[in-house]
This record gives sequence, structure tokens and C-alpha cells, in this order.
Amino acid sequence: MKGSIIIIAGMPASGKSTAARKLSAHYHWPVLEKDEIKEELFDTLGFASYSEKRKLDAAATAVLVRCASSILRGGDSLILVNNFRQEALERLMGIVKELDSRAVFVFFQGDNDVFYKRYVERDLDTAHLRHIGHIVQEHYPLRPGESCLHTMTREEFREKFEKLGMADIQADCRKIAVDATDPGSIDLEYLINEIDKALGIEERM
Repeated sequence: MKGSIIIIAGMPASGKSTAARKLSAHYHWPVLEKDEIKEELFDTLGFASYSEKRKLDAAATAVLVRCASSILRGGDSLILVNNFRQEALERLMGIVKELDSRAVFVFFQGDNDVFYKRYVERDLDTAHLRHIGHIVQEHYPLRPGESCLHTMTREEFREKFEKLGMADIQADCRKIAVDATDPGSIDLEYLINEIDKALGIEERM
């Protein structure tokens, strides 16, 4: 039996993880998310510079793709979440094609200014603080007495995400574009119906 994969990508703070959890509850498929792998690498290895942090990001993506490959090779299905760069997505799609698996690309797009504001608010929300390794840029763990708060500028956000192509990435499979500017307006039922059609789930029921 061939496995299927739902690939969720898009800009940071566009609601990818929240949507993945809802889709996981519907399909009963596991979710693989790069940020969770990065957190393990942060705690195990740490980083002493921004360039080292970028290397951990690349390593997390490589592990993510390898794990997805193993699940698909076993005939199982999954949901994968990552703010991909084009070359990493093409590697994943090469594996999907090799295994003749079914894939759908769900792309969260919208107003990047809104995503930037949401990104900053998320990092400053101390009541629901993300892993500190995502927030700090120069080194982790923090030294005694250092603040974990970092406000990314709009230009940093543009350089680190938009200019790397994350706002306009393509996959060699059916693409479903989701306007995530207002997360509350996302129609989950419509999205599930479109995913079902893309993966041929209705045909197999």
C-alpha cells in the first residue's frame, strides 16, 4: 500500500502548525515538524553564532526529509510541516516520485506584513513562550542574566524568510493555496475536501 503525504509550507507565523494539528486529528496521521527537531538539536548541541544556528536548521530539514522517506517507504501516511527552501522541497518531491506516493502541497500565503507582526508578537508573548532557541539569534544556551527576548526587525524578517523564496515556493504536485492572513477565516472543511480530492482519498473509500 502506498503512503500519502500532506506537505504544509509557507511563511513563519502563518498558522501552519495549528492547521497541521487539526488535519492530524481528522486523518489520524502523525505530524513531522522541523521546529520540533530543531528544538532537540538546540538542547543537545546549542549554537555559538547565527551561522551555527543556520547549520542546525539545515540539519533539521535533512532529518525531517529522511524521516518522511522512512514513513512513506513503510506504506504509511503523514503530515509534514516546514517553511521550505526550494532545494529541500525538491529533494522531498524526488523521494515522493521515486516511491510513487501521493502528495499534496498546502501553501499558507497572505500579507507578509501581518505575518511579521504576528511573528514578533509570538516571540514577545512570555505567557506562551516558544523554545528560546527559536527566538535568540547569536547563541544558545543563554548566559546567566541574559534576556531571551529579541524583536526581529521587518528587514530581518524580509532577509531571513521572504528573500529566501519561502513566500513563493513551488512543488511538483497539486498545490492548495490558503490565505492565512486571518487564521480565523480558514475554512477547514473546504481544505479537507480539497486534500481528499488531491490524494484520491474519496476514490479509495
